[in-house]
Amino acid sequence: MEPQKAFVREDGTTFLKCPFCRHARTVSVQQIKDKKKVIKVKCSCQKSYLVSLELRKMYRKSANLNGKYVNRSLNNESGMMIVKDLSIGGIGFDAVGANRIEKDHELEVTFTLDDTHSSVIKKLVVVRIVRDNFVGCEYLHSHKYDKALGFYLMP
Repeated sequence: MEPQKAFVREDGTTFLKCPFCRHARTVSVQQIKDKKKVIKVKCSCQKSYLVSLELRKMYRKSANLNGKYVNRSLNNESGMMIVKDLSIGGIGFDAVGANRIEKDHELEVTFTLDDTHSSVIKKLVVVRIVRDNFVGCEYLHSHKYDKALGFYLMP
């Protein structure tokens, strides 16, 4: 069975729900959150299950959305991308084909959500990580709330 994800709050607690009996509870993981990523939990129904502790500050949603990028740091060099994950603070995508994207480059990314409105998202980002064709970025001006993206990201 795949471990269920549990997001650790700032106070070191997380919400757990047994996949067998649906018993829900909030527990403290303060003592183990920096030591273990996956924990085994035993429920009051006597069944055990695995929980993956998610320490990110923001919820990240998996995706598979087509889009394009323009690299403002390389004279507006552009290319196609496939968005792999989204959060309210950043984006991870696979660049399609050869590219010259590097850490700290500034990009403009545009993609369409698969929501009921087919919302078009256009953001300025700064590259934080490049691993093969995967590019992880943080939104510039992330203090500006994007209603369509926020609604899309609701778990």
